[in-house]
Amino acid sequence: MSTSRDRERWLVPIFAVTVFSSAFLLFQVQPLISKFILPWFGGSPAVWTAAMLFFQAVLFGGYLYAHLTTSRLSAAAQWQVHIALLAVAAVAVLATRIVPPAWLRPSGAADESPLARIFILLGVTVGLPYFALSSTGPLLQRWFSQVIVGGSPYRLFALSNLGSLLALLSYPLCIEPLWGGRTQAAGWSIGFVVFAVCCGVCVNEVRTARALAAATDAAAHGPAMAAGPRLRGNWLRGAWLRGNWIALPALASVMFLAVTNEVCQNVATVPLLWIVPLSLYLLSFIIAFDHPRWYSRRGCALAAAVTLLCMAGYDPITAWIAERFGSRAEAVFDHWWVETVVHFVGLALVLVMCHGELARLKPAADHLTAYYLSMSLGGAIGGLLVNLVAPQVFTTFHEFPLGLVAAALLATQVLATSGSGAGPGAGVQGAAAAGHGTPRALRALGVMFGLLAIVGIWRWRLAPDDAGDATLRTVHRSRNFYGTLSVEERDAGTNDARFTFYSGHIVHGRQFAGADRRHEPLTYYGAGSGVRLAIEHAQWQSGRCHIGVVGLGVGTLATYARPGDRVRFYEINPQVAEVAHNTDWFRYLADCQGDVEVVLGDARLQLERELAAAGPHGFDVLCLDAFSGDAIPAHLLTAEAFAIYDRHLRPGGVLAVHITNTYLDLYPVVRRLAEHQGFQHTRIYRAAVPNAKLFRNCYMLLSKDREFILATPEDIEAMPARFRKPRDVPLWTDEYGSLLPLLL
Repeated sequence: MSTSRDRERWLVPIFAVTVFSSAFLLFQVQPLISKFILPWFGGSPAVWTAAMLFFQAVLFGGYLYAHLTTSRLSAAAQWQVHIALLAVAAVAVLATRIVPPAWLRPSGAADESPLARIFILLGVTVGLPYFALSSTGPLLQRWFSQVIVGGSPYRLFALSNLGSLLALLSYPLCIEPLWGGRTQAAGWSIGFVVFAVCCGVCVNEVRTARALAAATDAAAHGPAMAAGPRLRGNWLRGAWLRGNWIALPALASVMFLAVTNEVCQNVATVPLLWIVPLSLYLLSFIIAFDHPRWYSRRGCALAAAVTLLCMAGYDPITAWIAERFGSRAEAVFDHWWVETVVHFVGLALVLVMCHGELARLKPAADHLTAYYLSMSLGGAIGGLLVNLVAPQVFTTFHEFPLGLVAAALLATQVLATSGSGAGPGAGVQGAAAAGHGTPRALRALGVMFGLLAIVGIWRWRLAPDDAGDATLRTVHRSRNFYGTLSVEERDAGTNDARFTFYSGHIVHGRQFAGADRRHEPLTYYGAGSGVRLAIEHAQWQSGRCHIGVVGLGVGTLATYARPGDRVRFYEINPQVAEVAHNTDWFRYLADCQGDVEVVLGDARLQLERELAAAGPHGFDVLCLDAFSGDAIPAHLLTAEAFAIYDRHLRPGGVLAVHITNTYLDLYPVVRRLAEHQGFQHTRIYRAAVPNAKLFRNCYMLLSKDREFILATPEDIEAMPARFRKPRDVPLWTDEYGSLLPLLL
């Protein structure tokens, strides 16, 4: 007996270490590999959600493998198959070091599917080790329940989520700022081999345990674990439970991905802003599964209902507060983190509510792998809805408000049943009798908040943008892998009639409709703007000017071209090119007096390929205009990228970097890059001129022509104080680039 207890004392920590390390590696590789491939797909926020879909699908495959092996194979066969899988995965990791090979880069072909390419790339690079890691958790928990009599595998599940959480938090705070991508990949590869050895030790200890047969028999025939209903007996109740095992994680997955998309569309597509919601996702599992006392049904559902309203009506609510309390309140809402915090708090509450309800339905140990399999299926379904179904069905990000509606309905149901013991999985009879232990006022409050949240979400998120505005008409909406696009017509039939192009929530171009005014450059490109100064200087120096532009918008800069000038645009989103070429809305390209070309594909990849194929273009001006909007493609702001731009400029040419951004001050990043590449630089800021339809804009002009820089002194007198804060950031490279210093 003492020997058995000694073995158990040894087995518990080795199981804990192995489960913890598998989860740590599982979630550390997600931001690591995503950062590798992000530059290859234009820095789109969809890269992260597509990667998440891949990881959810492989996770489901791993859980299915664990379920089938434990239900179909003998114990000895389970160990042999899994050890063989780990050995093959370890060899693959050591051979590739999980660094994506260059031959998997997208080709840029018009008919190439970015989603399919991402799946192929991730499958070749990390597919096998990720599958091995994802299957190990449920397998070890199942073996643990067989060997350690009375041991709860769900505590190991909570521990695994703690490992996942630490992996994610350590990445932006420790790993990313200190090491380059290849060093990170090498460290992860070594960690995987260590994990495989630990897993082998676990298998060996389980196999040699004297009391394995007795422990297995005790686990199979002994009393069921206290937490959780059993599936046998009432067929309808069993189906209801399994449905909730899938539906609750599906809603959590939809909300997690939709909120991540919403935040990245408005700030930047960087690991930091992916990791926070994913960390909240894991933290909610820890809260829900570690102990029932951590989840308060009433408090969580009530707080979630209130926060859902704030998320849905953020813009009108903050506008009302700013109007009521003045400029100080308005200045607070101008900060990027305020809206982000509101969304993240709301997401956290919804996730805790979903996973708290899910934890209340956990079964006895003999259904453990089926439970995990259903959970992973729900997560994968949520990923499919956001990544595959929504882009085909919706022309905007409707999955976000629809997710808010579903979460509001769940909060209403939880409030109406809290205190009764009934819940989402309580079965038909339990649902019918729900609420007998709940005060009537609380049930009424729950229903009221739910209805109010649904009405508010429809009003602020699902209603058409032009509802109730006779001067505004939406003439186009579309959506693809890169985001949502829309075109609005305003003040039709007047001298101010104009079309405005939106990418997400951000204006990316505008043009007057009348023939007498449509030549006027609007938004960020008008009189006195930095890019106009650069083009005028180049045209004064050269009879024929060659202008390159990264980011098409509606092609506004084409209006500056004279006969004989050439303008070459680079645009990654083919739907943007379709909008810019549609002469019913925009005519900058059609009316250009010079020669215009539009090159589809990621600008950096195309410039790199053109440099190798035909040499430098010799641009007089190369304008980087990809940072004013929803997501910052950080791969365009690295030392390697600036070296490519420098080679494409003629001697003395100007690199005009448009750094206008709602939340981020990119000046310190571009300054370091300019100094590294040997450019002189100046900064030009212009305040908004509403009557002229000109937005505030800020350009950095970089050139090795010292006389031009001296003749164009820095002009930032009108710049808001928050963009003048001194910051010192490390040089961004393809190996290193942390957004954290810009957000603090």
